[in-house]
Amino acid sequence: MVDQVETAPAHRSRGLGNVVMRSLAPHALRLDADTGVLVATDDGHRLYRALGWTVRTPVAAAYIPEPRSA
Repeated sequence: MVDQVETAPAHRSRGLGNVVMRSLAPHALRLDADTGVLVATDDGHRLYRALGWTVRTPVAAAYIPEPRSA
C-alpha cells in the first residue's frame, strides 16, 4: 500500500509523479497484485488518466476533528 503521496508544489508538473507511478505498478505486479485501487485528488486525476487509470466511482473524503478539551 502506498498512501498519501504528494509532490511539493514547487516540483509539480515535472514528471516525478509519472516516474513514481510507473515504478510502483511493475513492483506491485511482481508481488502478485492483480487489482489496483487509487484514490486521487482533483489535481492528481490528470496524471492518473494519462497513465491509463479510469474512474470507477467518485470518492469523498470526510474528516471529524477530535473534540477540544475544556
